[in-house]
Amino acid sequence: MNALGNSVADPLYQQLADTLEEMIQHRSLRPGDRMPSLRQFSRQRRVSVPTALQAYAMLEDRGLLEARPKSGFYVRASRADAVRPPSSGSPLPRVTDYSKLDPLQAILASQNAPDLIPLGVALPDPKILPQARMARELSAAARRHSVQCSTYDVPPGCAALRGELARRSLDWGCALNPEDFILTNGCTEALSLALHAVCQPGDTVAVESPTYFGLAALLQELGLKALPIPVDAERGVNLDVLEQALRKTRVAACAFIASFHNPVGSCMSDEDKRRLCTLLARHSIPLIEDDIYGDLQHTGPRPRCLRAFDDNVILCSSFSKTLAPGLRLGYIAPGARWKDRVMRLKQTTTLANVGLPSFALAAYLREGGYERYLRKVRGIYRQQVNHMRELLAHALPEGIALSRPRGGFVLWCELPPQLDAVQLSRSAQRVGISIAPGPLFSPRGEFANFMRINCGYRIDAKIEGAVMTLGKLAKDLLRRKG
Repeated sequence: MNALGNSVADPLYQQLADTLEEMIQHRSLRPGDRMPSLRQFSRQRRVSVPTALQAYAMLEDRGLLEARPKSGFYVRASRADAVRPPSSGSPLPRVTDYSKLDPLQAILASQNAPDLIPLGVALPDPKILPQARMARELSAAARRHSVQCSTYDVPPGCAALRGELARRSLDWGCALNPEDFILTNGCTEALSLALHAVCQPGDTVAVESPTYFGLAALLQELGLKALPIPVDAERGVNLDVLEQALRKTRVAACAFIASFHNPVGSCMSDEDKRRLCTLLARHSIPLIEDDIYGDLQHTGPRPRCLRAFDDNVILCSSFSKTLAPGLRLGYIAPGARWKDRVMRLKQTTTLANVGLPSFALAAYLREGGYERYLRKVRGIYRQQVNHMRELLAHALPEGIALSRPRGGFVLWCELPPQLDAVQLSRSAQRVGISIAPGPLFSPRGEFANFMRINCGYRIDAKIEGAVMTLGKLAKDLLRRKG
């Protein structure tokens, strides 16, 4: 493996390009620096000059290098690097509800339109996913487990998959057992079970602001109130504001995304995760963790789950963002206090899971295919996020702000104050582009001049053209505002 964790099966020039990209991202190579000549670089890396040229050409395609006639290659000045991070929400949260907002319907409406360029819904490009490998695993599982796949996979679900999850939990900073898991139909069901288990209608749940729109829809459906806590673009949920809010407001639960937050992309430090768990334990408030992006760090080790700091954290996740959204393979580790309650809720709602994909995924995890796939896809998403940041920085009006996520594949963009993201979304949809406007991610309809952009699809000429069109639409709307 190279420094980025890519497979040695990757072409050598790609491995070299990835290594240089990481040096540029970590500022070991700075904008304006002259790169070694092709001959010098080929000698340094003990590769042929054509291989060195292919590596440099790939970095040109990624917008990281530029060739200057008779001078050589230089690190390209990044416009995105000069863009500030997005601002946080209101520092004075107040309890509110979602009775007049239907974020799920709004976002799924664009998802169901196949002709739209998908910059709105946070989904990976099907072309990136290991579809052929999963098809083989599904076929093999159907042959090996034909009887089990023909019956209900009753809770807690497929023992083989729960065993693989327990093994993987060591990488999350935990040491869970197969008995700690209950399989679910995606992460949304896991979150729903958790909220059902710990809350009653009318209760207040502390959520991040902005927050995942699916969680917003769940709170609305369950008749729960929200206490929005602002999210810092770098550190995650503002723990000082949360601590102050808990002194004044009775909260039934907290529901947070600590690692690679959706939509902001922040990742809490271990120190802040420990502080959060200690704070809520002191108040005896259940903590529900959505860890769906936890496996998608761009570089370095996987971040530890909140569950690693407190055995009472209710851990929810799925493979929808990493492997295959359509398989609907999720899980919840509710902890000893809530396990019986969650088990009964699962039995009385969806009753059982679909067995075939669970057996197929268990085999894929056991044979190491998932880890190899993750090593590859993490680099892809890192490159696509950085590429999209640069595209947006060039296309959108002056005065924008962009998140700098260290994992996942979504960007949070703050537009100029006078620009209405909902209006921009409608204009974009008329020309075949979907975006996710900021008010969908707020219980109060805040973030009117924010939008979330999906970077999960391979950035090709069509995507680049859509971003340029989006920029023109934004500038036109600004001119009309005058």
